[in-house]
Amino acid sequence: MSELSLLDHYKQNRPVTRGRLGHLTASETAKLQQLWQKLICEFDDNKEPLPVRFPLLQQQNDESTDMASLSMNPLVSLSSKDSKPVSTPASGASTPVPLDMSEEAVRQRTETVQQHVRRTQSRDVQPEGFVPLRRRRHWTPDAYVLRFLRARKWDVDAALVMLLKTVEWRVAQAIDEVAYYGEAALHYHTMESGLAFACMTDRLRNPVYVVRVRVNIARNRNILAIRRFLCWQIESAQLLTRQSDGRVTILFDLTGFSKENIDIKLVRTLIMLLTAYYPETLGILILHVNSWVFSGIWQLIQPFIDPAVKEKIVFAKGAADIAQYIDMDELIEEVGGNKPFGYKYVPPQSDENKRMQDMENRRVCEAALEHAVNRYESATREWVETGTAPEGRTQARDAVLKAASSLDPYVRAHTLYHRIGFVQPDSTAEL
Repeated sequence: MSELSLLDHYKQNRPVTRGRLGHLTASETAKLQQLWQKLICEFDDNKEPLPVRFPLLQQQNDESTDMASLSMNPLVSLSSKDSKPVSTPASGASTPVPLDMSEEAVRQRTETVQQHVRRTQSRDVQPEGFVPLRRRRHWTPDAYVLRFLRARKWDVDAALVMLLKTVEWRVAQAIDEVAYYGEAALHYHTMESGLAFACMTDRLRNPVYVVRVRVNIARNRNILAIRRFLCWQIESAQLLTRQSDGRVTILFDLTGFSKENIDIKLVRTLIMLLTAYYPETLGILILHVNSWVFSGIWQLIQPFIDPAVKEKIVFAKGAADIAQYIDMDELIEEVGGNKPFGYKYVPPQSDENKRMQDMENRRVCEAALEHAVNRYESATREWVETGTAPEGRTQARDAVLKAASSLDPYVRAHTLYHRIGFVQPDSTAEL
């Protein structure tokens, strides 16, 4: 019996189980075991901590173009009224960008949610200084490791390289800080305008993120702001994907867009993040477009799209096409469905992150996580050495997930999805 394509899974409403825990073949299980063996050797041999080089929470006027900072030049870098924004064409020449440099315009391009709330409501919402988790090593459960194997088509060495690069990138960019500080450090106008948000699920129960291209004005913020925003959205998706193996569907709504709304750097950054550092996160990408203008833009975009991503892209001219992947009763009215939902940004509240200041209980949860990780590591080492998984390895793996969930409220700021009721106090999610 031939394997179903991803799109066939949607047509038949059949969840994707191939290569997932509980559905591994003998060969796939052996590959997983081999990867763990290589990971154990790697982390045993390398005990030096990795440095934080270019955290995404760097200052707005940081113009780093290092590979670690996502290999993208800043679109604009504004820190004051007198800054001189530039664009950098492919030729490398700098060309002035005609921007409104009034005080209000500059503030709209640079103001974070924290700064906006402080200015308009005279209160703070940002958690206190970030304290990294006290862990001896980076360990991940099987489901996470399997993502890299699937992304590299079960090539163990290639999966190892990809996973180690991801670990280094997360440390070098201080990605944990993105979740810790949350929206307070994000660009306020991007959040307020509703550029991208999750609000429904598809036929396979994957959360659906709507990207409203028509509200995107690239010159209204710098590239650092969009990097942080995209990383925050992907990190926050972890709260919403517990029933979908970590996958999300992205619906690019291109209705009513103009050339001014097209941001090639945003698209390139998103694709690079999903393919290089968040493998197997993208379910499908739906392009909802009914304009011939997009055909020319598509010719510019598609050359740098990974072939594996291209296989997940589908075009939709209207709600009837989208309904093949998202039920009409689940599809929001804004894109032709029946579900009433209107995006309205609710800023952080002053007391919503009090739990993050409870260091006593945080340390208890950290200790529980470290204990669970040690048990899981011990069981995994035994599996690698003997070839037979000990009886308690599955329980140890589940204990890691439980301990990590208990710690999460102490190290992740509340999100918009908490405030509008999509994420419950017990961390369960329902869109």
